[in-house]
Amino acid sequence: MRSRRSGIALVALAAVVLGVALAVTACGAKDIQTPTATIDKAKDVAAKGEIMMVKTGIAAYVATNSAAPPMATQGMLGGFVDPWPQNPWTQAPMAPGKQPGDIVYAPGAGTSYTLGVVLAGGNVYNVP
Repeated sequence: MRSRRSGIALVALAAVVLGVALAVTACGAKDIQTPTATIDKAKDVAAKGEIMMVKTGIAAYVATNSAAPPMATQGMLGGFVDPWPQNPWTQAPMAPGKQPGDIVYAPGAGTSYTLGVVLAGGNVYNVP
């Protein structure tokens, strides 16, 4: 036979379980970070750092040639940037493209250019 005390304990336990269930439901999916999202954020930060080495290579090319390079590739700028930066997603050398970690580059008139890197969500971070 159950005591009154164990009945109260079961009711209290049920209330705690219900409260936790309600709290988890109230959080919503957006509030819970997945490990993949956290890793992608870290890779975004790494990609932003790596692209700065490409910017340095472009600046050295401009100083040497008085014009922006026609492309921002290892073949074109590798003499100015050693070691060449790596794509945080593929661990391969950064290259032009549309996937995360890829270089987005467009030469302008004279020494002007735009430079960016594709981030995890597909957005392009434009180098200031």
